[in-house]
Amino acid sequence: MNSKYIMSGLMIPLLGFSVASQAAEFAPSSVRALSMGGSSVASTHGVDASYWNPAAYGFFGEEASEADNHKMSDKDFGVELGIGVGANVFGPLDANRLKLEALPDPSAISSTGGLDAAGIQAAASVIGGLSSLDPAPLGANVFINGAIGARVSNYGLGVRTAVDLNSTISVDNVNVGFADIFAAFTGQPLPSSLTPQYFSATQVAEMEASLVANAGLTAPEANLVVATYDATLAADTNAVGQEQQNTDAMNTIANAAGTDLANNNTALSVRGVAISEVGFTYGYAINERLSVGGVLKLMQADIIAADTKLFSTNSGISFDQNNTETSTAFGLDLGVMYRIPSWQIGLTVKNINTPSFEHSGAGTFANVPYLYELKPQAKFGAAWIPTDTVSVELGYDLTENEGAVASSKSQYWNIGAEWNAWNVLALRLGAFENMSQDIGLVTTAGLGLNLWAARIDLGVAVSSSEVEFDGEKVPAYAAAALAIAVDF
Repeated sequence: MNSKYIMSGLMIPLLGFSVASQAAEFAPSSVRALSMGGSSVASTHGVDASYWNPAAYGFFGEEASEADNHKMSDKDFGVELGIGVGANVFGPLDANRLKLEALPDPSAISSTGGLDAAGIQAAASVIGGLSSLDPAPLGANVFINGAIGARVSNYGLGVRTAVDLNSTISVDNVNVGFADIFAAFTGQPLPSSLTPQYFSATQVAEMEASLVANAGLTAPEANLVVATYDATLAADTNAVGQEQQNTDAMNTIANAAGTDLANNNTALSVRGVAISEVGFTYGYAINERLSVGGVLKLMQADIIAADTKLFSTNSGISFDQNNTETSTAFGLDLGVMYRIPSWQIGLTVKNINTPSFEHSGAGTFANVPYLYELKPQAKFGAAWIPTDTVSVELGYDLTENEGAVASSKSQYWNIGAEWNAWNVLALRLGAFENMSQDIGLVTTAGLGLNLWAARIDLGVAVSSSEVEFDGEKVPAYAAAALAIAVDF
């Protein structure tokens, strides 16, 4: 049936648009941050500070002081190129997919009143399968973060390309019936003989009572339905011994007959935005301990919005030019950093002006416009830096952030540590957890190799929680990142 292709297709657009926006959540968007569990607001000291905390730029190239924990006074110029990939699956995605794939095609079930055993059992299977779907929020996203940036003294310029794309299944396990399956029996005369040939008298009474109470039929109409069903099964040699199974199937249909599968809104919804942004960063040190900074971003967004119903004539909606629209906006991020010897704290607020992008609604139910709005987000960090080669940081999202669909939410706590051994090999460990969406504890690790002014960084992350897909257990969250940087 269409559902199996649609559910399997849930992953196809994700692979085709496999990027997640750093604008939608505080994603571990740089290699150092990913390796340290996404904690970088207080200890960031490279080009990627334009994302994590632009206030760090205020300390670059300034006079050395006892509070200069990372020797940022020595840094006048730097460039960095990085890319990260990952995936996240949430909710009972595969369990629902398997249930839907097992259903017969409801369009092949006759509603003309034939009431053969195969049709009734198929209809009951559809009703039972849809009713058993888990309506809990579920979906998936995958991501690729790409950025290139440069800094000169207190100024920075960077280009970041990313997409925030979420696919989710919304489950309607109420409208699961075949409202017209008994239409052929209303107002019809009773058959000449009502003596059951297949069912027992008890089973006949049970079905008739269910049809009257739940399907809204009159007693004569219910009698006619059961008599027709009984005569059909009596002539079917394959139905021998399945009297109770067929009774249960009729009762299932009767219990759902007040609803209509044609109105079922179980659907795959894809929402997202492919954002390319150019950001100008400036930091200003008020004194040797306190700095502020900001990033002004010009953002161009391709908005993606498409809905695909499982049981309707519009189930052929696909990604095309009618589903993607382009718009532009400006964004503003601000940060503050305070430091004393061996300690630093930071606060970053992103998208203070709430940049938004609108889609006209082509490809959505009833052409409903879709607004992708980047609401303000705040993250706090505190770092212990006993030497210029050792950092330990705690991070916390002060806001709960949404992805492109409302069911995708994030609010992280983070912890990470780095030891830059002999200023040659940086070893990093960390962990984070999403307090808004259960992905388990995500552990991270990474290393960086310093080759004079150049540095190569690698980081990975994997969650303790697993989900099942196609019979295989995979991490609910996994990511990897690589970056090359030059730092003077």
